[in-house]
Amino acid sequence: MNNNHKGDVLTVAIIGAGFSGIGMGIALMRAGIEDFIIFEKSNGLSGTWHDNTYPGAGCDVPSHLYCYSHSPNPDWSRVYSLQSEIKSYVENCARRFGITGNIRLNTAIADVCFDDRARLWVLHSASGERHMARFVISATGPLSVPMVPQIKGLETFKGKTFHSACWPRKISLKGKSVAMIGSAASAVQIAPAIVDEVAQLTIFQRTANYIVPRYDRDYRASEKARWRRFPLLLRVRRAFMEISRDLFSFRAFKKNSLIAKLFARQSLHAMHAIVADPGLRKQLTPDYPLGCKRILLSDDYYQTLLHGNVDLVTDDIACIKKYGVQTKTGREIPADIIVLATGFEATNFLAGIRVAGRDGCELHEKFSKRLSAYRGVSYPEFPNFFTLLGPNTGLGHSSMILIIEAQIGYILTAMSYAGSGVIDVRENAEARYNNTIADDLEGMVWASDCTSWYKAEDGTIPTLWPHSTAAFRRMMARPNFEDYELNGVYEV
Repeated sequence: MNNNHKGDVLTVAIIGAGFSGIGMGIALMRAGIEDFIIFEKSNGLSGTWHDNTYPGAGCDVPSHLYCYSHSPNPDWSRVYSLQSEIKSYVENCARRFGITGNIRLNTAIADVCFDDRARLWVLHSASGERHMARFVISATGPLSVPMVPQIKGLETFKGKTFHSACWPRKISLKGKSVAMIGSAASAVQIAPAIVDEVAQLTIFQRTANYIVPRYDRDYRASEKARWRRFPLLLRVRRAFMEISRDLFSFRAFKKNSLIAKLFARQSLHAMHAIVADPGLRKQLTPDYPLGCKRILLSDDYYQTLLHGNVDLVTDDIACIKKYGVQTKTGREIPADIIVLATGFEATNFLAGIRVAGRDGCELHEKFSKRLSAYRGVSYPEFPNFFTLLGPNTGLGHSSMILIIEAQIGYILTAMSYAGSGVIDVRENAEARYNNTIADDLEGMVWASDCTSWYKAEDGTIPTLWPHSTAAFRRMMARPNFEDYELNGVYEV
């Protein structure tokens, strides 16, 4: 690919400095493409691992699978890494590959428009900066916008209220009564981490979850020394984790799966082994097929519920009062602090950024009709524009780093194919691809009759990939550029 540009035109502009954006920057640098900028709206790297600093924050994917394939880390401290260690890993990778000088922190991109005449993208930041680039790659991630529930009276609460993704840096919970609204992925990490500090913890659960043991532990010094001495062992370990999840765990998400029934039995057995009270067991027992909603991992959540200062409430919330929460049964629960552990707007792709393609075609208007992309990366009428972790790339069973790296390789190949011109996916190719994905999703448990953040308001599933990670990587390694239009050299 021609790496030359005229004037102040960048070859690539990347939006977001999380795992995706940093991974893309590293790949560009390794490919000899150095004139790129990564724009990051926050004041630090690593995306969700920079933002989510709540107590107990960590990853539900084993450390050795949740890292770049080119940068295995023999020094992970435990099987499932915590937030601070993952953040440090991303920062170290950025430094080691020499891309820190290409990153612009505290720079939120507000507007991205394609100049039809010049065949270039024009980016405007929220502060008024203007940049031009041949290619734009969005790496904003699908879990970046906190979901704030619309609860009557929430604004009248006299104590502190915050979303788990916006945890205050200097807040003390000591001796406080905490009401945590939500009982899913972040809640099962927060509750065990704060139970010994708070005076009272009330967890409001709308839906019971399947929780399976994670079997987390610290790695021994001898293990880490062996991995440092024999790097091949880490690669074998990573490959085993990926293959076993594809061959075994992935099958739990197919409708009427025997493996799903085995996992459900394991989850309920683990709960019954800890929780003796029949009433609490009933509250914690899901009434939907395993996998329909996100499967959670925890070694200590059920034990936390048995503490004398913890109360699990399954009554619906009626409203928030000045000094607590009132349920629809009339119960009033006092609180000093309300934590909204309510997840993210997973179907709100490219939130807060206006993207206008050819002839002013707006991407969010397209999304309002159908939230879709070609292979999760390309959109008709948006030439030389790509997304990492776009629609239908999410996983329920394995590491998103596998998806990210497959897409990075695909985008580099597409950029090379474009040469000095512009590449634009054909509308019929995008429609054909997404019709196939929709058909394939019908065989998955996510399409069953239960609500989840996987689904859009119209009932479609624009978030998840319905096959193995190996299948995704094979697809992305074999581009079909007949599905694209290639146009001539850009002008300035």
